[in-house]
Amino acid sequence: MVCKHLKELYQFCEEKQLKLAGPELIHIVCKQCDEEETCPSMLMDEYDSKFPEDEDETNSQADADPSA
Repeated sequence: MVCKHLKELYQFCEEKQLKLAGPELIHIVCKQCDEEETCPSMLMDEYDSKFPEDEDETNSQADADPSA
């Protein structure tokens, strides 16, 4: 169950139309309640569709260095 502080954060993000994006999972931690949650889909933005160059750079670096 999500604590009241994370619920307040999610509500604030909805009110201000804030979205989170990144190539990896985002973990949200409330230090007051010792609660952790992987970012809920309601806050996630479609990162891959907006920043395809990040994926291309990762792939091209792996191709260039076979020891990676």
